[in-house]
Amino acid sequence: MKTVTTHQILNDLYLIRTTDTQLKYFEALWDVPEGMVYNAYLLKTDEGAVLFDTTKANFTEPFLEALRALIDPAEIKHLVIHHMEPDHSGALPAVLEAIGSDVQVWGHPFTKRLMESLYGITPKFQVVKDGTALNVGGKEMVFLQMPWLHWPETMITYMPEVKVMLSGDIFGGYGIPGHIFDDDEEEVHEFLHLAREYFITVIGHYKDYVVKNFAKLQSEGFQPEWILPAHGLVWRNEPSKIVDAYANWAAGTPSQGKIVVVYSSMYGVVEKAIDLLMDALKGYGFDLEVFRFTDDHHDTVVDILGEIPESEAIVLATATYESGVFPLMEHFVDELMHKAAYEKPVLLLSASGWACMAGKQLQQVLEESVFNLVDAVKVKGVLNSESRQAILDAAEKLNAAMLEHRSSQG
Repeated sequence: MKTVTTHQILNDLYLIRTTDTQLKYFEALWDVPEGMVYNAYLLKTDEGAVLFDTTKANFTEPFLEALRALIDPAEIKHLVIHHMEPDHSGALPAVLEAIGSDVQVWGHPFTKRLMESLYGITPKFQVVKDGTALNVGGKEMVFLQMPWLHWPETMITYMPEVKVMLSGDIFGGYGIPGHIFDDDEEEVHEFLHLAREYFITVIGHYKDYVVKNFAKLQSEGFQPEWILPAHGLVWRNEPSKIVDAYANWAAGTPSQGKIVVVYSSMYGVVEKAIDLLMDALKGYGFDLEVFRFTDDHHDTVVDILGEIPESEAIVLATATYESGVFPLMEHFVDELMHKAAYEKPVLLLSASGWACMAGKQLQQVLEESVFNLVDAVKVKGVLNSESRQAILDAAEKLNAAMLEHRSSQG
């Protein structure tokens, strides 16, 4: 299979798609066994071509080969950079060399600084502001800055005549779709799951900017019928599906009754306690998504975080390790606070043999966060009648808190 392929999107607009099957950890952090695609685009006109972004550095040669199959690089008069992260700009120096010195580069003011700092290059550059327009061969492109989705220089391109939005990292997702377009409902369903994981891990820290920047799109009157992101599917059938999904994930809109349970257990004490708690919660009719760190299984942080936006509540349960929180649980909670902090009810359960410092530490973290800590149950040693009752009482408190939260949300 070719790593870089080309596909016609419209009469004069082409996708240059890089398929990365070697990727294991996106940003060297997030487990991505599904792989990744990097999308660049090329617009042909009678007055020269416009290239939108490039690709990752290790795909430079196949990218240039695919580009040359579409056009003589010397015909490219403009290069638009939506985002300077190296998975989209790694091939930029070689591509600029292939095009030649006459090409005009367009981007956010910060983009120029990043080109120099990342690659030591200073091409002919045009600063883009909100509403800046470029007209090439009768094809109009309007630029709009989308700061912090997810770097400060992120921007988009809108082509009003054909209602096409080139959205950069916004509306992207993990994975390697089998198709180019959102034509297959089953594939779209699968991709949305990966897009949710991408959203929370890559954009989640900046989720408040989704609301601000989406309001800007509306105020500018952008109503795309096509969305061409830098990762994943091209949306032509129901672009509103990915837009609405991003808006809901930013808001943390819950699926009623869904509780995400995350626990660590070294020798079974926490596992026995969490089993009792989960049985009680199931008795209230809740659907549980369960993740664990045990001696025979480790879930990935990206999979867990991906479920948080649509959860109605969260249960955290941890063993004590060296007078603190079990390390993998501590790492997850750090990322939860950093990437997926929502005003959702949380129930905390901790266990120890002699001093429950893990529970005290996590309780402090949760109390200082936007989460609503419903209860913090501390179990010392084996379960007894007192700790069992405390767990059952906590389940009742969580049920009440969720009912109250639903009521407050209207």
